[in-house]
Amino acid sequence: MKQKPTFVTIFTDTENFHLVKDVGQLPYFMYKTEGYDTELISYRNNKEYPYLNKEVKGLKLTFIPDKGRFFYFELGIMTYMWSFSKSIDVLNLFHFKKDHLLYLLLYKILNPKGKAYIKLDMDILFFKDYNAFLYSKYSLKNYLLKGITKWIFKLTDILSVETDEARSYLIKVYPELEKKLICIPNGVDNLYLENEIKLRPWEEKENIIITVGRIGTFQKNTELFLEALKAVELNSWKVYILGPVEEDFQNYIKQYFLEHPQLKTRIIFTGNVSDRRELFEWYNQAKIFCLTSRFEGFPITFPEALYFGNYIISTPVSSSVHITNNDEFGKVVKAEAPDLAAAIQDSMTEGFLTSKRFEDTLKFSKTNFTWPAIIKKLSDKLKDNA
Repeated sequence: MKQKPTFVTIFTDTENFHLVKDVGQLPYFMYKTEGYDTELISYRNNKEYPYLNKEVKGLKLTFIPDKGRFFYFELGIMTYMWSFSKSIDVLNLFHFKKDHLLYLLLYKILNPKGKAYIKLDMDILFFKDYNAFLYSKYSLKNYLLKGITKWIFKLTDILSVETDEARSYLIKVYPELEKKLICIPNGVDNLYLENEIKLRPWEEKENIIITVGRIGTFQKNTELFLEALKAVELNSWKVYILGPVEEDFQNYIKQYFLEHPQLKTRIIFTGNVSDRRELFEWYNQAKIFCLTSRFEGFPITFPEALYFGNYIISTPVSSSVHITNNDEFGKVVKAEAPDLAAAIQDSMTEGFLTSKRFEDTLKFSKTNFTWPAIIKKLSDKLKDNA
């Protein structure tokens, strides 16, 4: 009987919540739908990992001892690689890090036939800023970093980014990546959701706008959302702001409602929503999802909102064009209150959001932003590189 190929993800910072994000979902679906023998390697960062019992049942999570660091390198990973590299058919790492060079070198020396895959999982602005730094001045540090970058790319068989824009940019700067680089966005576990949540038909959706995130942080730019809402005629609509609120943002909210008391019954802060079923039910009820971040990679809220047929209004973060399919299933606007307010107001106009748009959104989501469909692309690429 032919042995299953092995797929090992190394992510030493894994916590329970990572299991339902790309860190856990990627190896889980390589196992569940693509037939790999997968394993997620981490230090133990939580006492319990309850998502292993249901959300990612069958995924092997193996804890290795944290032996500290030597310069940039984690000794726990080095020990693991030395012991097990020969048995790993596909090694999966996350993000672009200098320490990956040594791990990849060790893996390739011990297992020359093994395939290395890095999910870069970074905002395109990181690489634009990084390359601007590399070529801004000729110093020994820059020269060494350029060398590390080239060698990491050379030792990696497949790399993935989350958007076509990021792929095009990296190929322009590093033409040698053209045959290695694929687009792997983040998605949702539709198999789990289909069993857990009954998707509301369009007729049962409510006039609700939601946003989800760490409310009041610089990144999430919640103040832009609130400023825009001052100029929107909400009428029968309500806005729910989901997520933990930064302590220093509480005064902003208090002052906001003192100046606009009529909005207090229309804009509701729910606080942190830790229960995933409750969070999904908010998407399930809502018609519109707004994201006003200053920067993002590929936030999981995008595919979650899309799965439930939400119309997405977003500032121009790198994944916004991808998730809205060039404004077909949402609207990308400048990060300015008048533009955001106009987009929200337009989307609330009677006849703009329809059952047809809703059904088309669901189809687009299932084809492009569910983990089984996404992982199939990676699996096919691995077969092509065999």
